[in-house]
Amino acid sequence: MLIAAFPEVAEIGKKVARMLNAEYTTIAVQDFPDSEFHIKLRKNPAHKNVVIISSMTRDPDEKLVETVLAGGIAKDFHANEVTLVATYMPYMRQDKHFERYDSLSDKHIIKMLNGFDKIITIDPHLHRIHSMKELSAKATTISAKMLIADYIKKRFKKDFTIVGPDEESEQWSKPIANALHDKVVVLKKHRFSGTKIKQSNIKEKLSSNVIIIDDIISTGKTIAGALRIAKEHGAKKLYCIGIHGLLVNGADKLITKYAELITTNTIKSKYSRIEVSPIIADALKNN
Repeated sequence: MLIAAFPEVAEIGKKVARMLNAEYTTIAVQDFPDSEFHIKLRKNPAHKNVVIISSMTRDPDEKLVETVLAGGIAKDFHANEVTLVATYMPYMRQDKHFERYDSLSDKHIIKMLNGFDKIITIDPHLHRIHSMKELSAKATTISAKMLIADYIKKRFKKDFTIVGPDEESEQWSKPIANALHDKVVVLKKHRFSGTKIKQSNIKEKLSSNVIIIDDIISTGKTIAGALRIAKEHGAKKLYCIGIHGLLVNGADKLITKYAELITTNTIKSKYSRIEVSPIIADALKNN
């Protein structure tokens, strides 16, 4: 097996390679003068099972093209099989036509990745569809939920309440709460635009320690609203755990005014505290 990772996920790639006793290489990314990409594998993929690890965020359009090219290189130079591990899969939130004649992106973006033999995604944002198999027979999903549950169990000794900031977060917050034998409070959200939302209130008093859990932290507006509601209902110490910390437009500053911010390293940042390489290694073993 050859593990080939893009530079932003090189640490994950190296750890996965060590866990599987596999070869490792970092994928070289350069630009031609006209801004087209020049992608190169630094090791020969011939007759190997090649795993491309990519976090397709921060310029997702560019990252998608880079990822497609990397998979194509492995195929062109006679890899036995090429698997994509997407630590973050973009364009999953546009999963229906929200407006007349607008894009249904998850359906069409996944077609760009059909050159891969297998696609493994970490916690893609699935809401109106329930499985990546609905988009591609090649795609499977793995989750960081139990990694987060283990982190909470080791880190937090006092009583706490887990809060999901909206209905879409329930598929992450509820299983984590169940694993910890704790209750979960899920807020309701109405979205007016990409940046304007309103969340419903809750009736019960919360414990003094509140952990808000969501899959994607983008602008931070949804999390900030949940933090405000939690404080109004008795929370004294606030924490926010996200799987994918996109953290656009200063979202981290908006959150850290009120809470400690923790993310996995699917998208590396200074808030990455939860390591996802073990679930990737397990998925590759099982495949």
